[in-house]
Amino acid sequence: MDIESLIHQKTNEKVIFYLRRHVIVFIGGALFIVLMMILPIGAWLLANANWPELLIGKISGPAILLLGSAYYLWVWLFLFSYFVDYYLDAWVITTDRILNIEQEGLFNRTVSELDLTNVQDVTSEVHGILPFFFGYGNVFIQTAAERGRFVFEQVPKPEEIRKRLLILVDEDRQRQNQG
Repeated sequence: MDIESLIHQKTNEKVIFYLRRHVIVFIGGALFIVLMMILPIGAWLLANANWPELLIGKISGPAILLLGSAYYLWVWLFLFSYFVDYYLDAWVITTDRILNIEQEGLFNRTVSELDLTNVQDVTSEVHGILPFFFGYGNVFIQTAAERGRFVFEQVPKPEEIRKRLLILVDEDRQRQNQG
């Protein structure tokens, strides 16, 4: 994804953060999917040990092969969809605005934009053992606009992002008051 095609940077505008969810979040989901891929192998070993005639039958053998193939196709599709959602969800913080790029499914994308002068409050939170040890959490941005709240979900270093965002909001307001 080319960032310039999505944000159309203004003159003197600089990208400060380009954020995605923490990679450990993706790895955790991917490990679950790998477990789902190993599960049929265990079922095949169990069936082969207890009912070997089931796997070589004229009808049952091809039916099991067809069902196993359909299952693996479903798991691969789920992994691909999970990766696309992880990779294409992003948040961009510039010196002038915030962009929320949300991929919903394979063919739907929503891009929301918020001017920094509309930011009223920024909150960061880290809940749980894994987020605490790996240093990721959520950042909530409260606004007075129509869309009242932006959420950066499971991003690395949420406290640092919150602090830097508050500084950027102050700098943007000072520029607005001078101009």
